[in-house]
Amino acid sequence: MAELRETYVQKTDSGGARSTPWLAFLVGALLIAVIAAFFLNSHLRVSGPGGTVDVKTSPPVTTTAPAPSPSAPAR
Repeated sequence: MAELRETYVQKTDSGGARSTPWLAFLVGALLIAVIAAFFLNSHLRVSGPGGTVDVKTSPPVTTTAPAPSPSAPAR
């Protein structure tokens, strides 16, 4: 009869499943903050030893084409 060997591998929990909701929450909050800053008029100035960085965002502006002027009647 053939020899039968059974093996048991115990997997350790690395904790990755517990950190996933927090990571999703932080990424979502960052995305919402970026979208809110884009739609609001915001101005950011960061000064450091290397210089100054100015960032200004403004909401997207949709402009419509001006109405055509009425043409003079043909004579």
